[in-house]
Amino acid sequence: MGIKRIAIQILTLCLALAIAVACEPEYPKCDSDKDCREGEFCINGQCQLCRDNGDCAEGEQCAEGVCEPIPGYCANTDECPPGQVCRQNACVPCSSSAECEGGLACVDGRCMKAQCVTDEDCGPGESCRGGMCGPENLALVSGAGDADCTLDPVYFEFDSSEIDSDSRDTLQQNAKCIEGREGSVVIEGHCDPRGTTEYNMALGDRRARGVKRYLKTLGVPSEKLRPVSKGEEEATGTSESGYSKDRRAEFH
Repeated sequence: MGIKRIAIQILTLCLALAIAVACEPEYPKCDSDKDCREGEFCINGQCQLCRDNGDCAEGEQCAEGVCEPIPGYCANTDECPPGQVCRQNACVPCSSSAECEGGLACVDGRCMKAQCVTDEDCGPGESCRGGMCGPENLALVSGAGDADCTLDPVYFEFDSSEIDSDSRDTLQQNAKCIEGREGSVVIEGHCDPRGTTEYNMALGDRRARGVKRYLKTLGVPSEKLRPVSKGEEEATGTSESGYSKDRRAEFH
């Protein structure tokens, strides 16, 4: 009887163990955290990597149980696209020069190399406004101009979007002309054929936007100016004499 009783107990124990194993959920299904792998959590019957943002690393958020990078997140300005600043862990346009680093100035929401700090940095008859040099008397360029006047192109040095003194003189005349016209003016940024297509598109964009910013300091309304980049699309130069004509911003 004793042997029979022991056999029954062993059989009962094996049966209970088999039932318990059979009832265990199959991964990634779970009843509790212990059914999941180390570092995972049982949420709504599924093993997941996070319950909320607190389970994720800095700069990540919990999305459907997985830690993913937060779009546009930054810890400092170095992690932001050129010209933007990091504010409250988000890359955004600058609002003042105090937010810009490395001696850059905030011009039209973008940190960029300033042309000036004080009026003394500008040429005769110019003053420093928002890091850009412009005429002291905006009335000189804000009056209505000739609707049939010519908008001349301005030219740039190699790999540069800086507006030099000759270009500033041209843009002052163009500003008078634009004020006398109806509708908007397209500013096309062009490049010589050297460099990659992607780089030249970006450089053309900087040139067009730089011209727009300068014209705005001359009193031209922003809504009348539409910058576009042509990159190297219309470049024709094969030597430096031709390249110098390719590096331009022209108006239509």
